[in-house]
Amino acid sequence: MVSRAGCEARQRRLLELMAEYRLDRFVTSNYRTAYYLTGSLAVAESPVAFALEADGRSVLVTSAKGEALADRVIPVETYSIRRVVDHAWHDAAALFFDALPGTDTVGVERSATGVMFGQVDAVDATDLILRLRKKKEADEVAEIRESLRLIVAAYDAARATIRPGLTELDVFNAMQAAVVQAAGTFVHLNGDFAVGERGLAGGGMPTRRVIEEGDLYPLDLFPAPHLYFGDTCRTFVAGTPTALQVRAQETVCAAITLAEGMIRPGVRARDVYGAVKEFLDSHEFTEKSFWHHAGHGIGHYGHECPRIIPGSDDVFEVGDVITLEPGIYTKSIGGGIRIEDNYLVTESGLENLFEYPKEL
Repeated sequence: MVSRAGCEARQRRLLELMAEYRLDRFVTSNYRTAYYLTGSLAVAESPVAFALEADGRSVLVTSAKGEALADRVIPVETYSIRRVVDHAWHDAAALFFDALPGTDTVGVERSATGVMFGQVDAVDATDLILRLRKKKEADEVAEIRESLRLIVAAYDAARATIRPGLTELDVFNAMQAAVVQAAGTFVHLNGDFAVGERGLAGGGMPTRRVIEEGDLYPLDLFPAPHLYFGDTCRTFVAGTPTALQVRAQETVCAAITLAEGMIRPGVRARDVYGAVKEFLDSHEFTEKSFWHHAGHGIGHYGHECPRIIPGSDDVFEVGDVITLEPGIYTKSIGGGIRIEDNYLVTESGLENLFEYPKEL
């Protein structure tokens, strides 16, 4: 779970942005943003609302129990034996607006805020919260590391399980069981689980597709135990890899090394993409098959800024947590090879958050 100190730091940074945007109040009913700022984690479908005033006072309406970094926490019922609860969001809205003083300029996170603020006369503060989320506090990096710890358990299970004759579902079930054991509770294993030529287009959910000798098996995994995502990929092979598969794996690793050497604060994300794409396409056997992003930010959501794509204006900054994930996808190698690590951008470059063998 995120820490009180981390929430305090994020609220201070939010107040600075509110002053820059000339906002008297920031409001949201996004349960993810409420958790990010207060440490109170509500169920996704349940009502929540948070307001931060320019003077630092705050109000949180939530059905979640436990501690929260807010001056006033107002509980809202989503279930009761004393009354029928059919309109919990409307109940929360009434509680929330009754608790707020009058003010002038309000910023609303419109992109993730529905019924509660649909008719409020306010400034759209979506870009403000996106700017805030780009830099990760220490507690957020710790949550990403927890996701990565679970991914290690999943990869160990996959390596021990993958063999010809089993199905994608067999491998997924082994990984999911390993994640649950490592977490000590249920955590859903999100990811891409397509083997062989099914992996040419990127991935997908596991099926009854049978693993064949020589199939490549890229496993792109991103569990989020407390709403924070690690996001890594390792590619395994069913049986002994061919010389061409080994060459492809080495070429993908070289592309990662190239990108790692480029990234530092102030570098444009599109320039890193361009270098990775040019490098991969310069090898004839890759058939210019690298078709997706070269990486992206991660954290509170699975894809955040900076996005390492040709159409991005994003610039790397200290505190970014990013992925790098070049790949090669051809029938001649038996599917796709993608390798992905996660990094914290520091003053001097990159700190790799995920050390796991990259061999097929």
